[in-house]
Amino acid sequence: MKNLTFSSHYARAALYGLEQNQGDSSALLRSKNIDPRLIREPLARIPTDQFVRLFRLIWKRLDDEFMGRTRQPCRVGHFHLMGSLAVHADNLQQLLQESIRCYRLFSDDIVIRLDTRGEEAELSLQHRSPQLDPDNFLVEWLLLVWHRLSGWLIDRKIVLSKATFTHPLPAHFDEYRFVFPCRCYFSQARNSLFFSKNLLTMPVVRSAAELDEFILNSPRDLIVWSEEDDSMTTQVRRLLESGASDRLPNLDWVAEQLHTTSYTLSRKLKSEGSSYQKIKDNLRRDQAVVMLTRQNLSIADISAQLGFAEPGAFSRAFKGWTGVSPLAYRQQEQ
Repeated sequence: MKNLTFSSHYARAALYGLEQNQGDSSALLRSKNIDPRLIREPLARIPTDQFVRLFRLIWKRLDDEFMGRTRQPCRVGHFHLMGSLAVHADNLQQLLQESIRCYRLFSDDIVIRLDTRGEEAELSLQHRSPQLDPDNFLVEWLLLVWHRLSGWLIDRKIVLSKATFTHPLPAHFDEYRFVFPCRCYFSQARNSLFFSKNLLTMPVVRSAAELDEFILNSPRDLIVWSEEDDSMTTQVRRLLESGASDRLPNLDWVAEQLHTTSYTLSRKLKSEGSSYQKIKDNLRRDQAVVMLTRQNLSIADISAQLGFAEPGAFSRAFKGWTGVSPLAYRQQEQ
């Protein structure tokens, strides 16, 4: 994680509320050793330390953890207070329910719900004043916070089966594999994260002292995932990414490399709300996005490199992953 960087899109988005309230922030950024020219460059990458300093600067300057994107500010300290209550919950479900109650007290704009009626748990978030969040940055940020803080409190990475968003496919879609590492669907009815209901009974294991340290480091531990993630989904993804062959191996080969059986591997992936097919699809989706935006390859070349029988099959798969065709995605990136 030493060389982890973030798209300048997120830095510009974080600054939006500050600049709406206080005008150009270039001088302020320079005073904190943050290069404003780097942030303004569309394809630039922001080093982790600068990104963390930027968030802390905005929170302090506005005294608003929602970064100027709601009608009333959410004063700095609310996140710590919410965590101080959540850390005493018995399990993940109670943790989420108590946190939702806190949000109802802190903000009229942000509405969060937990729905357990379906096959999976659904955590959804609605912004009642979307005009204050025109690029949906706050919606995505709060979903990320809830996902990662909850996983940290139960000391287990919550594997998402999918995420849905009400906004259309964004130009920075290739960043979603780091923010929401799952299948993402756009122009949907709700902003939601889906995960296995089995996780709702997982106990909260962090102490109040650990929470204080977590808050002290915030937002570093929210935006930088630990390399100690040992979920089976992540192990399989890393194994596939390290492969030398262009074609993805079958389940039996992967199980053998992980010293288990195909049945056991499939069962463990299912318990995480994942599957081998989902992991392969997500990996090929991410590879396709990179090829479309960063490499001068034709659709046919990309299709062949990803192992599709013909370009039409790749185009249909890509539209299923992202909601748009490969050509449309490439054109909006230009």
